Amino acid sequence: MKHISKYIFTLLLVGFFACEKTVRLDTEPSETNLVIEGLITTTTDLNYIKLTRSRDFYSGGLADGISNAVVTVNDNAGGEVRYLHNPENLPELDGVYLPETPYAGVVGNTYTMMVTVDGESYTAQETLMPVTKIDSLVVIVNEDELADPDEEEHFFEVLFYAEEPQDRVDHYLFKFYGNDELVKDNEEDIYFAEDEFIGEAIDDLPIAGFFALDDLVRVEMYSITREAFIYYNDLFNIINNDGGMFSPPPANPRNNLSNGALGYFQVSALEMDEVVIVDPRED
Repeated sequence: MKHISKYIFTLLLVGFFACEKTVRLDTEPSETNLVIEGLITTTTDLNYIKLTRSRDFYSGGLADGISNAVVTVNDNAGGEVRYLHNPENLPELDGVYLPETPYAGVVGNTYTMMVTVDGESYTAQETLMPVTKIDSLVVIVNEDELADPDEEEHFFEVLFYAEEPQDRVDHYLFKFYGNDELVKDNEEDIYFAEDEFIGEAIDDLPIAGFFALDDLVRVEMYSITREAFIYYNDLFNIINNDGGMFSPPPANPRNNLSNGALGYFQVSALEMDEVVIVDPRED
């Protein structure tokens, strides 16, 4: 199994399976909360706000989207954009609101989201922080995978290089793609970091996954605020809580949303780079 560098925290959700008897807890129905997943970036095509409701403990399937909300985002430069629910009426975008007028976020601006649904109002605010530039992506052969690949012909690895500015405090979220499909070493992984663990540069950092010849690999590097870093860190602690006698009781992650809403409103600068997998042994 690939080892992820100390620069990135990995969130791993482990399922436990009982083989003798299924026990159903007698739980009271819980009050549902609004769940808000929001993203604004420095590109025009990734901005969205998704609204759903939390579900009871034993509820199965996906949460139903909320389609009757009023959603706006404004910034400290005087701009305001209205968001429309699923403008093209696509089934996969149930509960997703997109900007009526596409726009790109601006580094240094502060964005305020306002959501009104069923007579309740929810707000969140975050400042768009800068992100460092990706210097390069380098393809190598992973000798262990070459000898015993988990997937046939997938033994190429991509190394990630970037400078880390020393004149500011940075926090990052990383996403990796192969042929436009999100790639993770484990299904529930989330990769995030703070610059205290990075030093002056990101060097020789292996990204998630192994790849085959001609695969198109993309790395996305998002700036996140300290508050967003705390949110992801809380998720890490919750998911990895083993329930032992010394473990704290689970609690919802701290977020930037008002009125008891769950989720997070993330505002990020985005840096990305791509590489097509070629065999470095043939150079």
